[in-house]
Amino acid sequence: MYIISVLYTTANGRQEAQLFCPVLIPRPGQECNLPSEQRLPCGRGSVSEPQCLSMGCCFSKQPPACYYHMDECTIDRHFVFSVPASLTEPPLSPALLVAADNSTCKPQRVTSDYALFKIPMDGCGARRVMVGKTMVYIVEIVNKVQTLSLNYGTITRDSPVRLLVECRYLPGTVLTVSYMVKTPSIGSAVHTQGVFGVQLRIAKDAQYSSYYPQYHRPLQMLLGKPLYLEVRLLNTPDPSLVLLVHYCVAYPRSGKAVWLLLYNGCPNPLDPAPQQAVLLDPRPPSPQAQTRRFTISTFQFLPDGEFKDPEEEVEKSRDL
Repeated sequence: MYIISVLYTTANGRQEAQLFCPVLIPRPGQECNLPSEQRLPCGRGSVSEPQCLSMGCCFSKQPPACYYHMDECTIDRHFVFSVPASLTEPPLSPALLVAADNSTCKPQRVTSDYALFKIPMDGCGARRVMVGKTMVYIVEIVNKVQTLSLNYGTITRDSPVRLLVECRYLPGTVLTVSYMVKTPSIGSAVHTQGVFGVQLRIAKDAQYSSYYPQYHRPLQMLLGKPLYLEVRLLNTPDPSLVLLVHYCVAYPRSGKAVWLLLYNGCPNPLDPAPQQAVLLDPRPPSPQAQTRRFTISTFQFLPDGEFKDPEEEVEKSRDL
């Protein structure tokens, strides 16, 4: 069991609380108990049992087969995971799922009930973020929306699906995989009451008294200036819902870099700029529970290899 002591201040003075988190250890072989149709081959060709186990994979003796654990970040640097059709209501079409930044990256195996993916951590548009000593690899999965175009308009019956799959690697530990729904997939209990969305807005001042309209973007801002961001739920059918902002990342238009703004609801600890944590009272049924605000300092992405230390340039000129 992990134990952490938390110190916090209230109107009655300083308080202390201890939080406990049990360590759940799966039973041996539980992760390898996969139906044959859900097994993705591990290794090339025929692999012996010692070789298979050394790669962190599962081995079946009858018939001989080496295959990956499901929902794993593998030793050979792949995302291996499944996406069930029942993830949304109505069920999604697994055959339409692809990597967001590379539509040629498709599932390794597809049935009417699920899609099985094996994606390299350095391919298919996967991105890498360093947070402290933790390396986080992220890949986004979306579905291709099928449309029907007629003379009087274009329609679709596919709901957009966006999944953020990540692998976290901390030196000295095993890799783990987790999922995050970027655009919520509505379950049946909420779907019957209505559909809601998530909106990101940019305020014109620190009081959030007014916001830049959509047609003003892209905004032109001076470097190092504060940018006031707000995320809120739209058309929510349930006042008891609470919005939590776990991640916020920024990408340039090229999509070849990434900068982490928020991590697990807190400012990036490696960013020297004084960023504000996510604010507003999370207690429902207040409307503030469905709105989150935070401030970042504007910055600029630099192309690889174009930024050089001036002192380094001076030393080179002296050598010449």
